[in-house]
Amino acid sequence: MDVKIIQRAAQRVAYLRVIGPYEQSLPPGFQRMMTWSDSRGLSGGDWMALYWDNPHFTPPEQLKADVALSIPNDTEVDEDVQVQIIPAGDYALYACRVENNDFTTPWLALFNQWLPQSAFQLGDGPCFEQYLNNGNQDGYWDLLLFIPLQKK
Repeated sequence: MDVKIIQRAAQRVAYLRVIGPYEQSLPPGFQRMMTWSDSRGLSGGDWMALYWDNPHFTPPEQLKADVALSIPNDTEVDEDVQVQIIPAGDYALYACRVENNDFTTPWLALFNQWLPQSAFQLGDGPCFEQYLNNGNQDGYWDLLLFIPLQKK
């Protein structure tokens, strides 16, 4: 695996919280967020999914994720869409391609293969993926996976 350790700046994002199995909760969350962003002309930001729970320990119906879009500082939000800051810090960065909607395999490789052998442990904040293309149109997803890190 070609994992890079990077220092990432803080990033302001607008987000919608979704709860439930990721494969069921994220697609409608992205639809709602796209409708919101299109109505404000905000299509040019970074699209992400932020993960707050470990699916190995949290029951599927309780999994929390945020569908997020990076936004300019002057962007106003409403009761459905909130703002949060993805914290600055050290992150593992893994670029990958997802086919057949198999988002699980690259995450498992990061957590089960790379992380235990690295000089790091999981840091504070969400793990997240950034989408580099629209997989619904292209038939595959090019992603950047980010894991917050701290030294062991």
